[in-house]
Amino acid sequence: MEGNEVSEYLVLLKLNPGKLIDTLGVIRSLPATPVPGVDICYALNIFGSWDVGIWINAENSGQALEFVNKKMRGLNGVTEVYTVPTFPHGAVSKIGNVQETKNSEDQNHPLGA
Repeated sequence: MEGNEVSEYLVLLKLNPGKLIDTLGVIRSLPATPVPGVDICYALNIFGSWDVGIWINAENSGQALEFVNKKMRGLNGVTEVYTVPTFPHGAVSKIGNVQETKNSEDQNHPLGA
């Protein structure tokens, strides 16, 4: 994958509670490159509205969508999928000048006012 073109995605999954163990087993056994152009960084358990998160790197959004549609949506036990496009954490430090963001207390006009 080429440096700046790689995008990171967080794929959130809701699982059928009755198939939780089997579905987690399948997710854990996914290959590191489940579709061309997509690499799985890691999977994690989530507590709350979602059950599992999978961080992926994709060369382009089409490949990310292919992974989500072909591998995740059709997975037995997955009831819902939500994909969040993100960007690498280190990108800001490579730019140079970083502006500090203001808290709502620092703003002249607080939100909703």
